[in-house]
Amino acid sequence: MNRSGVDRGVLVLGLLPLVAGAGWLVLLREPRAVAAYGDSAAPAPVAAEVFAADSRTEWLGVVVAGQDADLGAELTGQVAQVFVEPGARVKRGEPLLQLSALSVLGTAGIARAQYDQDRSAEVAAELGLESTRDKFQRMQRARDAYPAGDVIAAEAEMKRSEAELAKLRAKSAFERAALRREIARADTQILRAPFDGVLAARPVDPGDFVPGGRALARVVDDARFVRFALPAVDHARLAPGTQLIVKLPESSLPLSAAVVALEPELDVAAGVAFARAKLDADVAASRGVMPGQRVRVLVP
Repeated sequence: MNRSGVDRGVLVLGLLPLVAGAGWLVLLREPRAVAAYGDSAAPAPVAAEVFAADSRTEWLGVVVAGQDADLGAELTGQVAQVFVEPGARVKRGEPLLQLSALSVLGTAGIARAQYDQDRSAEVAAELGLESTRDKFQRMQRARDAYPAGDVIAAEAEMKRSEAELAKLRAKSAFERAALRREIARADTQILRAPFDGVLAARPVDPGDFVPGGRALARVVDDARFVRFALPAVDHARLAPGTQLIVKLPESSLPLSAAVVALEPELDVAAGVAFARAKLDADVAASRGVMPGQRVRVLVP
């Protein structure tokens, strides 16, 4: 082998490591086919589409009643008597407290006294009419025994008695209507339960003076719901019937609830929406769950 052939062989052997290194670098820079399509080809885990029982799915809520009513006085007065204490069960129409509105009770007393007076006058007029009628009838049966003028006078007296009695009866009817009206107004000062439920609050006691229109008692029914706020993304995943766990702050034993309503309104500023879940009424009653209690809500 001549010298030029030897030189070419040495050159080729020297270039081989460089070519191999360049190829290795190219392979490192080129992404593998599996890596390029792995993210899109692999299915998303099911757990990403459902709720997990962690801090991300625990929301704050408040217990509310199915219906409630704040009862107030029509007129200014004084609390005369209370019949039911807060927390007690009440029936529809049951009296809760009585308010003595002096203007109403005084007017009713005057109307009653006036009616009694008019009734007495009416009875006296009835007796007077009976007497004059009897006198006229006796004179009629024996006209020859009495002067004609006396018979005519007796008849006139009887008619005056009839007219007086009719006037008193009309006045008594008016006074009876006025008395019924005032008694009805006085009866409105007895606050009564509008439906079966629980007396949730009564911020007054006997002897307190209260202005007209002030709330004196609050009645709630037996239904118990939890209204809670949650992020819009979680709100979109909920559906009516979804089972939830409700935790009371003072109890380690949770309650179960079911979603019954998803409110469509969204608080854009806070990025939250609202939902309502219903608690079992009997269980809630046995646990003493009352409206206004703060709770934590999560998906089991």
